[in-house]
Amino acid sequence: MSCTVVAVPVVLAQIIVPLIAGGVAAIAKHVSNEEFDANYNENSYNTELSDEKIRFMPEKQFVEQQFETQFMDKEILMKTLEEHGLNSINDYGEEISGVVENYTLTFKKQAEDKPYMLTVKSLSEKANVEKVNEISSEYAMNAQEDSYLSIIKNLKANNMEIEEEEVLDDNTIVLTINVDG
Repeated sequence: MSCTVVAVPVVLAQIIVPLIAGGVAAIAKHVSNEEFDANYNENSYNTELSDEKIRFMPEKQFVEQQFETQFMDKEILMKTLEEHGLNSINDYGEEISGVVENYTLTFKKQAEDKPYMLTVKSLSEKANVEKVNEISSEYAMNAQEDSYLSIIKNLKANNMEIEEEEVLDDNTIVLTINVDG
């Protein structure tokens, strides 16, 4: 095992420290508290100083949680993720991953007859649960739409007519079908 130690002579340190302090003061002078507050978001703050871009990243601890989902259909899941704004969706067969807002999402199919497991990484457990609920609601709506279109297609293929169609307050669709022909 080896170790390298760099010793800075006291005279050199007396020159370097004021230069570093002066650079920090120059940055602070260019960015007022109002500008910082106006431009700050949860992830980062950017400011332009001449031709250089400086990025401040607050220290944050990411939380990773796993959730069992009801998501069985890959096609409906992919549609839901695209509608939800997932960036750079990576499809590795039995694993789908991507990023949306401040969340990293990974869906993994454990077995053909089992739903996807979802791993969410973000800044808080509460945010993870909220994001899972949002995606679950969107998936349910897309699954309902897919089922509805499939039923309509099958009814037409069997020469059946819809007498009445009603959408209830909870978005349930009630179809009354004429089976007499």
